Parts: sequence; structure tokens; C-alpha cells
Amino acid sequence: MESPFAAWMDRFALEHPDSTPAKDTPDALLTTLTDKGYAHEAQIEAEFEAQGYHVTRISGAANEEKLAKTLSAMREGADVITQARLELAPLAGYADFLVKVPGASQLGDYHYEVWDAKLANSAKPTFVIQLCCYAEMLG
Repeated sequence: MESPFAAWMDRFALEHPDSTPAKDTPDALLTTLTDKGYAHEAQIEAEFEAQGYHVTRISGAANEEKLAKTLSAMREGADVITQARLELAPLAGYADFLVKVPGASQLGDYHYEVWDAKLANSAKPTFVIQLCCYAEMLG
């Protein structure tokens, strides 16, 4: 949505991985913004913990492992799950936070909402689409 060329290159990389040029190295501004984004997520996570929520952090080497850990944390009823791996072919991604809320689901008397941590002051269409995709994968 933001760059037709970037979308074209992403598709080209999927269809022709051996012919794809190397990506540009991150510049200082992009590195700073990325670091600030991670710090913002860590601050939100710390706030959840300070409020007494049980936070489960998803990590692992392979996507399959991260998905299994995400599903396990959901079944166990973790209050908050960070970097949750979600999949619904052909889409997949990592939600910043899954937050447990009351309500019936296959898990029991609770379900999860997708929360995302963005540094922007207003919602952009790509943010909304990303959350909609995560919600669909979560369902």
C-alpha cells in the first residue's frame, strides 16, 4: 500500500529467490527508529507486568516452534503473550501483544485481542490492515 515498487520487489523475492538483489543496509535513521520501536514495546510489556499480568514471551529458532509456543500459551491462559506467532496460509506474522479478555471461545471462558505497539500519532491504513489480518489469523 505504501510503495508499489517495494511490493513488486517482495513478490519478486518470493518467486525468484536466487535472482533477488541484496537489500540495502539499514541507515542510521532506520536503526534509531527500530531501536525506539523495540524500546516502546518493552515499556508496554513492563507496564503489563507492573499491573500484575502474567506475560509470556514467545521465542524460538523456527516459525513452527514459535507457533506451537503461542498456541500453548493461549491454551494455558496467559494474560499477555508477546511476539505471538500467528498463521493462516498464506499469511503469517508476529503480533506485538495478545491480551486475554473475558468471553467464550474454543479456549474456554476467555479469548484474545491483538494489540500492536506503534510510535505513530495516528493510524495508517497499513496498521489497520495488519491488525485485521492478525485478528483473522487469531480467529
